[in-house]
Amino acid sequence: MKTYLPKKSARFLFYPNSFLASLSAFLVLLFVISACSSGKKALQKGNYYDATLKAVDRLRQSPNNKKARHTLGEAYYRAVEENLRTTRTLDTKVNPLNWEKIAESYGRINEMGNEIRRSPAALRIVKNPKSYLAEEIKAKDKAAEANYNEAVRLMSLNTREDAKKAYYHFVRANQWVKNYKDVALQIPTAKDAATLKVLVQPIQVPNSFGLGRDFVQSQVMEYLNTNRRMNDFVTFYLSWETPNYCCADQLLMMSFDEFTVGQVFMKEKTTTAVDSVRRTVRLDDGVTKTITDAVKADYTHHEQYVVSNGLLDVRVIDAKTNRILMQDKYPGEFVWRNEWGTYQGDKRALDNEQTAAIKVRPVSPPPPQDLFVELFKPIYDQLTGNMRRFYSRY
Repeated sequence: MKTYLPKKSARFLFYPNSFLASLSAFLVLLFVISACSSGKKALQKGNYYDATLKAVDRLRQSPNNKKARHTLGEAYYRAVEENLRTTRTLDTKVNPLNWEKIAESYGRINEMGNEIRRSPAALRIVKNPKSYLAEEIKAKDKAAEANYNEAVRLMSLNTREDAKKAYYHFVRANQWVKNYKDVALQIPTAKDAATLKVLVQPIQVPNSFGLGRDFVQSQVMEYLNTNRRMNDFVTFYLSWETPNYCCADQLLMMSFDEFTVGQVFMKEKTTTAVDSVRRTVRLDDGVTKTITDAVKADYTHHEQYVVSNGLLDVRVIDAKTNRILMQDKYPGEFVWRNEWGTYQGDKRALDNEQTAAIKVRPVSPPPPQDLFVELFKPIYDQLTGNMRRFYSRY
């Protein structure tokens, strides 16, 4: 009795594959069962539309499923009545946009009917599914008309926020009825009126850094105009690419308060390396002898630093009032390092690290353009993150 249970447990652990296979099959079975819901829970919660669709789907896979048959018989007629009640009670004269809910209600009734007709088992329960296709088409047309008229009204108010609302109504009109009236032209018009236009001034740096400036500026612009987390209703223009652009809402100006690229610093440290080296010599009488020699070398470690740093001042200015809407400063620094070693004396006195260092040859620092690009990298991360947060409110 002392060993029986542990032995069975130990033997069981030696066969994990069969156990895992059985467990996997069981989990798959549970998933299939849950995926093939009869809709009973949805029926109990009063979600008659969902219950109907789930019951029909279950009957396609199991035509004689009692729960699904019962659920369909209970849920379908309640779902039809519930949606018809919506179509009767909504006042479209007070609020024409109520046609959207009416169209959705007729659409749900027709969807349930279509699904039932595709299932012989479901047709045995609901023999004559309701069809309100004509009513749905009419309601969609009315919904498109209501959205279109509301969009036109909003556009007449001539504000950016109202144009944004109008844009969404034009889009909704097009969703209800494809190519409704001139909606294909109105959508981009509303989008343009709703879009905040920001004119980006070139980053102010000395002319010798123009190429590096152009590169980092293009990186900033690419982020601002393509990042998915930026606001869809904000567009950025480069001032030198659109010199005659006069419709800007805001100006984005960037200049360096502090700017240094390529400051070179040298550091040298000399130490004396002493070691002892054994060697074997043969004497005149033929006898070999081990001799220990003291060796010494003066080792110099060279370090070259090229430091670049700057403080970028960023301002967002209202183009019409010249009011500063946002101002912030972003520091950046890049240090390029080069280290190598030299020596005088006996090389055998050097340790492994010093031996490796004397094999390194000094190299020239990167050109100023490259140093500027590296300097801007930490600034870029701060700038783009803050721009995303600032323009999310628009």
